[in-house]
Amino acid sequence: MAKQTSPVKIRTGTLTGTYDKQGEIAIFKGIPYAAPPVGPLRWKPPQPALPWSGTLRAEKAGPSAYQLKTDDAQPAFDAFIEGQGWGRLKTSAMKLMLRVAPSPKESEDCLTLNVRTPSLDKRAKLPVMVWIHGGGHFMGSGEDPMTDSTALARRGAVTVTINYRLGVMGYFAHAELSRESEHGVSGNYGTLDQIAALGWVQENISAFGGDPDNVTIFGESAGAESVVHMLSSPLARGLFHKAIMQSASAGFPYMVLRHPFLTNPAAEELGQRLADRFASPGAGQVEALRHVPAEKLYQPGAAELEFRRFNPAVDGYVLEKHPLQVFLEGEQTRVPLLLGSNADEGTWLFSMLTSPVSGYFGVEPHEVAGLVRERYGDLAEPVFDLYPGLRQGEEAAQSDFLGDNYVRVNDYFYATYAAQAGQPVYRYLFTRTPPSPTQTLGAYHSADVPFVHGKPMPLFDFTEEDKALSQAMGDYWVQFARSGDPNLAPHPHWPAYTADQPRQMRLGHEAELGAIALDRPVKLALLRQHLENLVGEMRQLQQPKMEVATPAQFAKV
Repeated sequence: MAKQTSPVKIRTGTLTGTYDKQGEIAIFKGIPYAAPPVGPLRWKPPQPALPWSGTLRAEKAGPSAYQLKTDDAQPAFDAFIEGQGWGRLKTSAMKLMLRVAPSPKESEDCLTLNVRTPSLDKRAKLPVMVWIHGGGHFMGSGEDPMTDSTALARRGAVTVTINYRLGVMGYFAHAELSRESEHGVSGNYGTLDQIAALGWVQENISAFGGDPDNVTIFGESAGAESVVHMLSSPLARGLFHKAIMQSASAGFPYMVLRHPFLTNPAAEELGQRLADRFASPGAGQVEALRHVPAEKLYQPGAAELEFRRFNPAVDGYVLEKHPLQVFLEGEQTRVPLLLGSNADEGTWLFSMLTSPVSGYFGVEPHEVAGLVRERYGDLAEPVFDLYPGLRQGEEAAQSDFLGDNYVRVNDYFYATYAAQAGQPVYRYLFTRTPPSPTQTLGAYHSADVPFVHGKPMPLFDFTEEDKALSQAMGDYWVQFARSGDPNLAPHPHWPAYTADQPRQMRLGHEAELGAIALDRPVKLALLRQHLENLVGEMRQLQQPKMEVATPAQFAKV
């Protein structure tokens, strides 16, 4: 039985955790950082966590947020297994294991976090790393198998992983909800949850040996996209001091609260469509929806693509502007930034999206050329020249283009404008591929996550070279959190990324680990131009500027 920690006192009460098997890392799970967002608090900004009496035994992770479940997810997971290059027997066994694996418990009462720390001395002043999980803003949790790890804590960082509301519960907007709000907006509740968790860290992390004045936020995919939101939102200013973005995805197809944009309807319009499925139109519709069981509200999304679009929205308050515009105009929070992507982002993503352009799904090969012309306009022909086979809808070309326009151009865009704004920037390219000679995924989307957290997936091949790479990446990440500079002997030097010298670190096995020049410069420059063009369109859709809370006020949420 795990040894229990001594009691720890935080604002809402006293709690205990347990030590890991070595008795070195104290682990606390399921700590409420906000009140349960249920009943009248459904679709409300997070409220302060409720105090408890006695001692809370923080030994079990809280339930994850409600998740969107779709029948078409299984083919994507099958493609992920098949792409590892295993033999037929192991491939079949792993597919079966995924099908029968139990689903984690889900609940509306999901606003909890987990802390791992090497010291409970309030004077320790250890760097703090807050992980925001990915999953497209509709799935995932702060305690998944790849992040349930003490590896970063063993390097001297206090690590925090959080849950936040997802999908319908996290990003449902509606005109009635906007009228309820003192700021005249709705949606973005999941983003507000993330900000509230950072406020909790400011108020309580010293009790776990952490330094509230040295907080790094980091995440992958939609988690990295959430880091961009924290860098862009006035509500998050002062709550963190460094940022790490791993494969920030979907850099431009956000919703806008009251205007359609690209393939998305206005967020309030989408919410109205869903509301009409469950309640009669008119006054009191939202109140009726608050009595509908949560699982029922996710059912339309399982069958219809339009109801899978409950995502963060530019609302003029939580997100005053689109993050691309914020960075282009140099208005982001200017903290040290480490960011990058994986060499083959599109391989697994294509099996999920079956489209070379984000915002579309299930595109047939003969439709690709028209779709690219529709989205890219005058840039379409140069795109076809740079991606041979894309005009004909060849799958390899679609996958390559998707990886660049859905992920890789985003870190290039943010790195470029952050460096121009004078932020310390460190950029990387992750190149490790599965060890099988018959693998087809390459350095796929999310492949870097177990390397950062030092937690390979069970039964997946993790060679001695992989362990060395994981050691280096964990060291770099924690050193960056500690000092704002990832460099640490004896690992190869990681040069800063600047406008004059756009160097990046290649993160691969020993022979590949080291600084390299910018890869794909012509492709990424063209796609960056497209993003800059989109910013011009976004400027026409900005919501009126709203009064914002100060970081000190929000830290109390």
